[in-house]
Amino acid sequence: MGVRLDGVSDQEILRLLPTAAAVVAVRDDRADAHLAQLGAYDERDQAQVDRCVQAFLTGLLRTAWERGWAPADVVQHGRRTLDAGVEPLLLAAISAEHRGYRPATIDPRWLGQLTDLGVPQPFTELSLTAWAAGARVGRYLTLHHALSLAGFLQTLPVLARLYPLPGTTVRRGQPAVPANGKMLARIRGLLAKAEATEFPDEAEALSGKAQELMAKFSLDSALLDAEVEIPDDSAGRRLWVETPYVSAKAQLVGAVAAANRCRTVVIDELAVVTIVGAEVDLQHTEILSTSLLVQANRAMLAAGKHIGHQGESRTRSFRQSFLMAYAQRIGERLEQTAAATQAAVPEAAADRLLPVLAKREEQVDALFAQLFPNTTTRRTRITNGAGWNAGVTAADQAQLEGRRQVRR
Repeated sequence: MGVRLDGVSDQEILRLLPTAAAVVAVRDDRADAHLAQLGAYDERDQAQVDRCVQAFLTGLLRTAWERGWAPADVVQHGRRTLDAGVEPLLLAAISAEHRGYRPATIDPRWLGQLTDLGVPQPFTELSLTAWAAGARVGRYLTLHHALSLAGFLQTLPVLARLYPLPGTTVRRGQPAVPANGKMLARIRGLLAKAEATEFPDEAEALSGKAQELMAKFSLDSALLDAEVEIPDDSAGRRLWVETPYVSAKAQLVGAVAAANRCRTVVIDELAVVTIVGAEVDLQHTEILSTSLLVQANRAMLAAGKHIGHQGESRTRSFRQSFLMAYAQRIGERLEQTAAATQAAVPEAAADRLLPVLAKREEQVDALFAQLFPNTTTRRTRITNGAGWNAGVTAADQAQLEGRRQVRR
């Protein structure tokens, strides 16, 4: 295709980028031709291409935020879709996009995600030339990375929006997350030991103690709320689970969420579970779910491969059934722990506690209905009895309590 090199405008390059990004992202046969055309513009004026690519990526990221994505979501999903070398460019593009906002107009939880991702303030401008030099990446590969990233961003579907858009006015005086640093450190320490031990009984004891501390802390927080006007701190978080067996793993997250008075929705295609609940319960659900997923995966792999009577592999059906059984049994045990913890509350305190818990449930249900007005309950089928029995056994050697209710 002919390329005019004299007097090329930014608009001409920007018109090329969406199609070029789309074909590069899917490794279409036309990708080389589009890269060559962009390369011709690049040979003429790298600064102009840098400027256009940055503007293009900035616009795509703003669209992603408007579609309900947050920085951690984009990065997590990108790790499953993009080549590993693209993530540093994604983080640089996110930093550049945030130069357009005053920090005071960005939700603190959003800023927390940026910090966790290694995107510090002050936010920096993106120059492909400077980025490539710092990353020691050649120019052709840099342009390829940029188009791959753009193609990825162009295909992001709409998600429920969990945070205010950056650049909007952030409400002041919002209730702080009811977290206790020492308590959380103790809980994380117990779960880390549970993940590290090779002895199931020890893992069970450690994980059970962690859930007990979580339940007590949540009830203590509710009792404090009973002394004042009950704040509405219901919110949502997304937990990206590893493939495969997304449905079974989502049920495990759902069991933990239910035990901590949260609700869940799973999107299988993205391998993501959205959890809705009060902030303190969300925090506990995320910590415990992450640990249990590690323990469940380790127990599943330890069960080994399975071959049928005719020599066919039954490993996949075994593992799916294993994880489903694990989730259900964990849910039962979590439910028992939660009931015992609440039953231990003195009668005088219980009279103050129950209205707070009821109000929290009402707030969580209202937010859930707002975020997910149309959900369906999914039923699953067990196809491997040996996997189910092994999963129940493994769950008995692990931890906690909860009801299984993962919705889609």
